[in-house]
Amino acid sequence: MNEELLKKYCSNCCTEVELSSVLAWFEDSAKTAEGKSLLFEIWDKLPDEDSNHKTDFDLLLGRIHHEINLTQSKKLLQISDQNLIIYKRRENFVKFFMKAAALLLLPALGFGIFMSVKYQSAKHVQASVNQVYNEVFSSVDAITKVTLPDGSNVWLNHGSSLKYPAMFRGNNRMVELNGEGYFEVVHNSKIPFIVKAGEIQVLARGTTFNIMAYPDEDKIETSLINGRVELQRTKPDGKPITLLKMKPADLAIFQKSNNEISTRTIADERYFAWKDGKLVFNKEPMGEVVEKLSRWFNVEIQIKDPELLDLTYTATFVNETFPQVMELMALVSPVSYSISNRQMISPGTFSKRKVVLYYRRN
Repeated sequence: MNEELLKKYCSNCCTEVELSSVLAWFEDSAKTAEGKSLLFEIWDKLPDEDSNHKTDFDLLLGRIHHEINLTQSKKLLQISDQNLIIYKRRENFVKFFMKAAALLLLPALGFGIFMSVKYQSAKHVQASVNQVYNEVFSSVDAITKVTLPDGSNVWLNHGSSLKYPAMFRGNNRMVELNGEGYFEVVHNSKIPFIVKAGEIQVLARGTTFNIMAYPDEDKIETSLINGRVELQRTKPDGKPITLLKMKPADLAIFQKSNNEISTRTIADERYFAWKDGKLVFNKEPMGEVVEKLSRWFNVEIQIKDPELLDLTYTATFVNETFPQVMELMALVSPVSYSISNRQMISPGTFSKRKVVLYYRRN
């Protein structure tokens, strides 16, 4: 067998004698190491065509080897009036062909289609590899707005980041959040919007919601403003499973340590007011207050006395500086504090300010 004859076969240019020769070669020699080498060599020279199919070389070659034999080929040639090129116009031939052999490939065209499928499968994988991604980082002292390729808007809280493709392709619109983000998703019933946030992902189609998923916290919070979303996890085989279907005013808290979800009803704007530059606390435990203040003002806060963990705190801050916030906290609760200055780590680089909270007993 030579390369030129196989190329004629793929292009349906063979004479009847040449066709018989090629089919005989498929029957006897195509699965040998030498035969496979020749097939791959021709395969890589095939022209581009769009295809999203994936295939397996040995599997399809085995199918060709099993299904194609000279006797069957001659019968099919007679049924199709000796003309395989116009097989699409021969409805009866196709029906007979499918019933008789349940083949995916026609004898004369099968090999060419098969090679094109594999070639385009490789092209599809390469296209995925070449997908361009953008990543936006919000600084520790700013809130950043991002407009995605589909027109959806995302606000990133202090110290957060969002990774997304330069163009949404395929059957979903997937982005990856690290930190906290407020999402206003453009509706598309056919192409869901998916946010990967640590151990879970949030699926929406046209919705407004907030996700807090800082990697250093043991929980991931999702608050739904309007529309509907699904919380999902990905199984080891890659398939998503639904953990919870949320409705407006739901707050879902996923605990990383035990993979459990708890829900409550949102009674105020504290979970997403940050988008508008407001820091809201409503009877919030002091431990959570400290976490939010630390991120908001980029400081390191340490609770010295465990009694402080029993306190709750209610306040709304808009334009206050960190010293002002601490003064107000000390004014309304039994808290005293100390603030250390930043230390220079290297020229132009400084450590965070360190704050220590104490329980005031008098």
